[in-house]
Amino acid sequence: MRADPESEVTIRKKLTPGIIESHASGNLPDPYTPGLFIKVLASGKKAWKYRRRVVGSDTVVERSFGHFPANSIAVARDWAGALNEQVEAGIDPREAEEQEADRASMTVARAHELYLAAVREGRASRASKVNKPRTIDDKLAIYRCDIAPRLAKKVIYDVTEEDLTKLVLAKGKHARVRANRLSGELKVFFGWAASLRGLEVGLVSNPATRLTDLRFPEKPRKRFLSVQEIGWFLMAVALEKRLYQRGLLLSLLSAARLSEVINARSDEYRNGVWTINGDRVKNDNAHRIALGPWGRSLFVVNTQWVFPSDRIDGPRAPCGWYKARNRVLERMSEFAGRTIEPWTPHDLRRTARSNTKRLNVDFETAEAMLNHSKKGLERIYDGYELEEEKRAWFLKWEEEILRVAREVGVADKLGVPAVPAPRPPLNALQVQLNYKIVTTAPVFPSMPAPLSV
Repeated sequence: MRADPESEVTIRKKLTPGIIESHASGNLPDPYTPGLFIKVLASGKKAWKYRRRVVGSDTVVERSFGHFPANSIAVARDWAGALNEQVEAGIDPREAEEQEADRASMTVARAHELYLAAVREGRASRASKVNKPRTIDDKLAIYRCDIAPRLAKKVIYDVTEEDLTKLVLAKGKHARVRANRLSGELKVFFGWAASLRGLEVGLVSNPATRLTDLRFPEKPRKRFLSVQEIGWFLMAVALEKRLYQRGLLLSLLSAARLSEVINARSDEYRNGVWTINGDRVKNDNAHRIALGPWGRSLFVVNTQWVFPSDRIDGPRAPCGWYKARNRVLERMSEFAGRTIEPWTPHDLRRTARSNTKRLNVDFETAEAMLNHSKKGLERIYDGYELEEEKRAWFLKWEEEILRVAREVGVADKLGVPAVPAPRPPLNALQVQLNYKIVTTAPVFPSMPAPLSV
């Protein structure tokens, strides 16, 4: 059995550099620091060692601390002194170091990964409700755009209320609504990490508890683009990279929400119709959008995601789209010769809806085009989906935007499909035949015989 240096019968010499240098073999204990000793290696080098039993247990702690004289006597004593404080308190320093390593590795990024796993499994809230993919995408977008750039690498236990307050206030200077969303998500995320549901993180207290005091006032938005502004919008979008160009145009043509557009997958398109499943929309009702020729050319790609990220296997993050919006807004002001009132991607959806009356579209079709839920008894008794009416509207709306694009001279830059060649003039016989067909009484299919009772 190996002897403890503390119990070895040796002459306790005062430890000095000279004594250490002259020591040729065996162990040389430090008389002033329990557990610390010099060990002469086979190579002749002198190594700092520590060996001591944890008080109240049979556990023996053995550690190494490099060589002498690289680590001086004073430095080695400080190192061993810290170990002695734990050993004498009945703490195994190795376990404490493992805990410290775990603590140092629990960054905001790692904690957020655990949080999202809990969100997907319905373990992130008291309601134990599994969130819809759209909600998860929104949470991930807030993290990637507003939280990760500042806090991802920071140890979550070191995040303070001041850190979060600065984050929300900075966002509120130019985007109040998004600042409120950020504040709410921070409170939920850190609240989970500080709850029994988030024991994997084990945060002692929630630094986001008081963030609701920073809530910014919100006003219902009424912003939509006028026909003239649509022209400036198209001119500005024509200068964007093709991916952002396609996404912004599709948002306008389809009147879909930004999250529905940027998270679109190629397998959602079939036979000219883009179907957004219920788990990706706000009201859980699948939304079918019959795209016109231009819309189809913007949507159809040979990748899984219609708007893929160039960094990860997934769709491009929303923050990139808001930056594109900012560039487009700045160019619109340049084209207009004045400052254009700011607009959001959702205002493109409102723009389409605000033009329905001008284009003689009835109320029911306009609401169906936005996939708004029917209300009252209509929701119960009216099951007609207005798919053909929606198809006609989306085509009419696309033709209106095409007209504006051609007027401002950017149709080619926006990738507008070529206009089909005009039909050749009809000859006299064709005119006569067509006339007869038109003037002939319509023929209806015969009605089935009534069922006998």
